[in-house]
Order: sequence, then C-alpha cells, then structure tokens
Amino acid sequence: MNAESGRSAIKVIYIMAWGRSGSTLLGNLLGEIDGFFHAGELRTIWEKGLVQGRLCGCGISVRECDFWGGVLDRAGGFDAKEIVKAQRGAARLRHAPRLLRGRPGNGLPGGAVTEAYARAVTQLYRGLAEETSSPVIVDSSKREADAALLRLLPEVDPYYVHLVRDPRAVAYSWQRRKQTPEPRREMVTYKPSTSTRNWVGLNVTAEAVRRKVEPGRYLLVRYEDLATDPAAALEAIVRQVGEWPRELPVNADGAVRLTPNHTAGGNPGRFKSGHVPLRLDDEWVTGQRRGHRLVATSIAMPLLRRYGYPIRPGSVH
Repeated sequence: MNAESGRSAIKVIYIMAWGRSGSTLLGNLLGEIDGFFHAGELRTIWEKGLVQGRLCGCGISVRECDFWGGVLDRAGGFDAKEIVKAQRGAARLRHAPRLLRGRPGNGLPGGAVTEAYARAVTQLYRGLAEETSSPVIVDSSKREADAALLRLLPEVDPYYVHLVRDPRAVAYSWQRRKQTPEPRREMVTYKPSTSTRNWVGLNVTAEAVRRKVEPGRYLLVRYEDLATDPAAALEAIVRQVGEWPRELPVNADGAVRLTPNHTAGGNPGRFKSGHVPLRLDDEWVTGQRRGHRLVATSIAMPLLRRYGYPIRPGSVH
C-alpha cells in the first residue's frame, strides 16, 4: 500500500534486454497467464503509438484501439507530445547513471522533467491495472533508464527479468532483414560491432540495476533456456512475483499458445497468434560469417562466461 495515495502499488515485471533477445516472445507468453497483462514496449506508446499512429498488437493503430482508449481514459489523458519531450529529457541511456544514484523516497533525480515523465508512466501503469484487472503488468520496454526509474516510483512494485541471449546469435539476427506489417518499412539492421557494443552496454546497466534492488526482485533468464524449456522459465518468473497461476501457455509437445494481444510496441512477432512451435533459433552457429563472429566474440568476451556462453561455440547450448 502506498502511504501517499492510499492505493495498492502496481506490480510490474520489467524485461531488460538488448533487441533480438526474445523479449517480445517472453512478454507475450507471460501475457497468456491468468492475472498477467503484457503491454509490449510501453515506453514507445507516446511517440510511436500516439503521435505516429503505429499499430497495436491487435492490428489497429494505438490511437484508434478501443482498449488503449479505455486505458488512457482511466489514466487521466495525456499530451503525448509533451510526454515525448519529458521522456527525452529524463529517460535516455545517458540518464541511467543519474537515475541509478537515486534512492526511493528521496525525490527524483533530474527535477521537473523527470517528475513529469514519472507521473505519466505511473498513471499509465495505473490505467492498465484498472482496465485489465490484472495483478501483474508486464513491460518489455527493455531500456536501461526506464528500468532504473521504475524502482523510484512509489506507486509501483517492480520486478526485473534480465533476459540475455548469446551475443553472436543476436548480432546474426540483427543482420537479417525483417518486414513489419506496419505501414512503414523493414526493421533497422545493425553491424555486428554495433549490436555487440549495445549488448554489452545493456547488460552492464542491467547488472547495475540488479545491485540496486533486493535479490528477490531480479531474475536472470537466458533466451536459450526459454526456447528449450519455456515452462520452467515461465514458472520461475511467476513464482518470483508471488503469483500461482492455474496453468502455463505451453503444450505437452513444447509448442506455445498465443492469442491476439494489445501490445503497444515490439518485434513483429507480437502479431503472431495460435499454436506456435517453439524452437531454439541457432541458425547462427553454422550461418554466421567468421569475421562477424570474431568481432562479436572479442567485444563481448568479458561477459560471455558470466552468462554461460562458450568462447568457441560449436554446438547448441
């Protein structure tokens, strides 16, 4: 219970990960569990969803989606363009160290602009909790600064899932050209060096968040483990937040069950639904260029063994 508002804190699972690590899949699987709602990459709703009119996971633009209209009404309404400005001034990568130095109950680092953004984030979580009647909101925004800010919000009860994937696999995935059903274009691609530097930066910051929260609020999950044993990974997460669902969305054959969703943003995989076979995407082991692998390995070397990845990958792990 929050003493100032007199309302129960909103339980939020925040997924920290670098792109192409499976965060959309993990979020959608959690969203299939009774009592959990996956909002997608919620930090993108202001600019991409409300200003640019990008698609909700249901296939309708966020601006025209009845579900998000209900959420925003409950949240009190927003000037999206003003919140985008506040977000840029309060929750970009360079702001993460400042936010990590903050202490709950001691005010927000960054003054009025951080307070404005924090207020909008809190109201949005509150609107989601009320509209969905879900005890747990899942936010797969991934970004470091938002993760650092979350622990400072008095009306939020945060839990962190740190999702990692072998950086060579991630670099290989970022080289693939992916089409999005949105009226836009192909998704951006990154060079192996750029992808891996971002992978290192994200994971270093995620480790900094881990050191700032209680052990029971942080859980490390590897994509490889999620793909090969989704039930075990999901069970670990739901137990972490103190929930006991009746069943998990995993069939006996290992495939997963996905229904249409209302994710505000994320990978094009969020538009998939139905009976979805789940397999470890290890095409990179044989398909990646030697030079690309050497670049990714050398940049990520300090963190490879920490997360259980061999220096010389030669088999599925």
